[in-house]
Amino acid sequence: MRHPRLAGRVAIGLLVVILFVLPVLYALMIAFESPSHFLTSPLTPGSPDTGNFGKAWSGADLGVELANTVIYSVAAAALSTVLGLLIAFPIARRLIRGHSALYTAMFTGLFLPLAIIPLFAEARMLGLYNNRLGYIVLHVEPGLPLAVILLVAFITAIPAELDEAAWMEGAGYLRYLLRVVVPLTRPALLIAFLYGLLGVWNDIIGPVVLLSDSSLFPVTRGIYNFFGSNESQWTLLAAAIVIASLPVVALFAASQRQLIRATVAGSVKA
Repeated sequence: MRHPRLAGRVAIGLLVVILFVLPVLYALMIAFESPSHFLTSPLTPGSPDTGNFGKAWSGADLGVELANTVIYSVAAAALSTVLGLLIAFPIARRLIRGHSALYTAMFTGLFLPLAIIPLFAEARMLGLYNNRLGYIVLHVEPGLPLAVILLVAFITAIPAELDEAAWMEGAGYLRYLLRVVVPLTRPALLIAFLYGLLGVWNDIIGPVVLLSDSSLFPVTRGIYNFFGSNESQWTLLAAAIVIASLPVVALFAASQRQLIRATVAGSVKA
């Protein structure tokens, strides 16, 4: 039995390398290539050329777009996490009618694609089109179902006796959530926040449909426009993609230890 398991692990490892690691390494290689060398020998590395990053930064206006992306992603992820906690607690404690139906609806929402055309019509009717607040509000929904599902599982594992003890001591609803529930569900909150942030950061369809002012563009829309005007400049495009990916990579690298703790805590609670 050891050899089939070992072969399966090796096959999975090779698949991960081929599908994920090699494309990333190839993009990094192209980002440091000179345009002339890339055109003559696109599969072999040449002497590093860091000038692509400066040209991509100024040509795609990545500074403003990265700032917009940080605002959108952090605000939307924080809102979806907070709303997920407020929705998950009454579902887990069965404090509202139809809690099972609401949980099922949230679970179903994990697998449904984003209805971008109805969302566009809703944005136009509610005055949420082409403004920062509207873009943030419209990006709360994608991360909300997972936040609710994770937090319901964690809150269910919290003894209900803590609720009764806190309420007998006179603690209010929101105070109890902040003082007791939030510390005990921190792993789930972290995962929900990072998932929501990553969804907003990588979204390319949303800014194309919901934003028309170039000063409001996130980095994905900026790179999309940059690619349209520089279709043959693959080295510059690769450099822009690397710049746009670095903040998220740094964030996940910094929170790696917390993610491992969250995974372990989630498996124990499960």
